[in-house]
Order: sequence, then structure tokens, then C-alpha cells
Amino acid sequence: MGIPRGSARLLIEEAKRRPFEGTVLQLGRSTVYFTARDLERWAKRHGFALAAGIPETLSHDPRLAAQGCLSDQTFFRRLGFERVSSCDISEWEGADHIVDLNRPLPPELEGKFDVVFETGTILQIFHLPQVLSNLHRLLRVGGRVIHCGDAANNHVDLGFYQLCPTLFADFYAANHYQVDRHLLCEYFSYWHRGRLYTDRWQVYDYLPGCLDALSFGRYGGHQAVTFLVATKTAESTGDVLPQLGQYRRMWLEHAQGAAGAAAAAGAPAAGDDGLLGRWRATRGLELAAKRVIETVRRRFLRRRMPPLRMRV
Repeated sequence: MGIPRGSARLLIEEAKRRPFEGTVLQLGRSTVYFTARDLERWAKRHGFALAAGIPETLSHDPRLAAQGCLSDQTFFRRLGFERVSSCDISEWEGADHIVDLNRPLPPELEGKFDVVFETGTILQIFHLPQVLSNLHRLLRVGGRVIHCGDAANNHVDLGFYQLCPTLFADFYAANHYQVDRHLLCEYFSYWHRGRLYTDRWQVYDYLPGCLDALSFGRYGGHQAVTFLVATKTAESTGDVLPQLGQYRRMWLEHAQGAAGAAAAAGAPAAGDDGLLGRWRATRGLELAAKRVIETVRRRFLRRRMPPLRMRV
């Protein structure tokens, strides 16, 4: 997806929270969909001082360069990085390191980077466990991995996968990373002259379980992506395979409720007479009413989303 307005503003917020320094490694070369003037306006709005004295270069995409869109080098250096590097499986866009992240990382790249940044690249890499392990190995201890714009909903055939936000929450928790920010972002987008435009992003704090009410057909037609920042600690690993968080919660609840269930096992069952019998006879009407309610809910009622953090 590259870096449109919403991604840029979230990265500015992250640079403000914890300043960027050292070397950033991009997975693929990021395509920037905005100009220097746009960047300066957003930085001012967020109260962030961009690095001064950085040479301004334009996009490696000629169509975007003609519209004044910045290069990835200029954008990341203005955020505070001293060095901007990239890796890719192909030489097509001029990456600094030619690497197949489906396979174990070359030893010379291990622990070399202060930030590893990707904007949906992992969706296009088939061996997902291997690429997540490689992200861990690329980082130095104390470094950050930033997933910025990984498709969560309504991005069919953008890559091999659309990734639920819980994948990131569960993986980084299982591997003892410090999760600094985990956001779910929604927007509508359109393309013009090779440039991606989006409306204002709705940004929500994500916590595992917060979307349970929407998981079966209720999310709607919004485009949604994940934004996550996680810090590698001395205890962090990259090879622990997580269990799905919703089942871990269910197992815990089951264990906690086992004693109560055992105590209730000897209670007499309710009789199938009177009101109970008549209720069972109306199940067909109840199901029909439920279908009407769900149709109205999907089309007209407000979704139960996590608290809105910001609009960017």
C-alpha cells in the first residue's frame, strides 16, 4: 500500500512518542503518496519538529515524482533516521539488500537495525512464520518493529493474506515483545494518476476480543488495516508459535468455571411443560425475527467498535 496520509501521520505520532534514530530497514521500498508541503503541514499539526537540512529527493516512481511526492529516503530522514535502507527479493526498485524472507535470514543482517518497517509487505510473502522470525532477527535489542498498514479487511487479492489484528497481538505477546501501540485503522480510498488517496482515517485502540461482536458478518464494507509498534527486549524471541487468543481466554474461563459447573451437575433438570414447552414451539418465529433484526443491524445500526483514539 505504501505510505498515504494516515500512515504518515501515525508515524509522526510515533516519532513524537519516542524519537527515531539510527537505521531503519524497509521491507521493500516504500512508495510515498504525499509532498514535502503535506508532510510539513501534518508535522505542525502534531507539534513535531521535522529534521532540518535534509536534501529533498522525489519518488522513485516517475508518475509520483511528477506530482511532487517525496522519496522514501527524504521522508524517513526527516522523521529523524540517519540511515535509510531497504531489502527486497528483487532488484526492480533498487533495494539495498536482496533477500528472500521466505528463508532464514543471512547472518550478516542479524541485529543490525534500530527499526524494521513494513507496510503490508508480509502479506505478499508466503512463509509467514519465517518472515516474522526474520523480523525479530533483523532488530537489535531495544529496536522497534513497525507494522504500518497490514490489510485486515476488504483488501481482497492484495497479497496472499488478510491478517486479523489478533495475529500481531498474539504473536508478539507469545514472543515477549513490548507492544507499545496497537491500532486498528479504517478508511475509504481511491487512486488517481498512480497516486493513492484516502479519506480521513478512523483510528481505534485495539485490544484482543474488542471485535468479537463483529466477527461473523457484521464488520461492514470498510477498508481496515493494522498499525502496531513493538519493541524487542532481551527476553524476546521470534520462533514461538502463538495460540489464538480467543481460545486461550475460553480455556481460562472454562478452568475457572469448572468447579461451579461440577457443583451444579446434580441439580434437577427443568421440566418440559407449560411455558417451556410453548417457548420451544415458537422457535421458528423466533428465528424469523432474529433474521429481521440482524438485517436491520447490518444495514442501519452503529457497529460496536473500540474507543476512537483519533482521526488522521
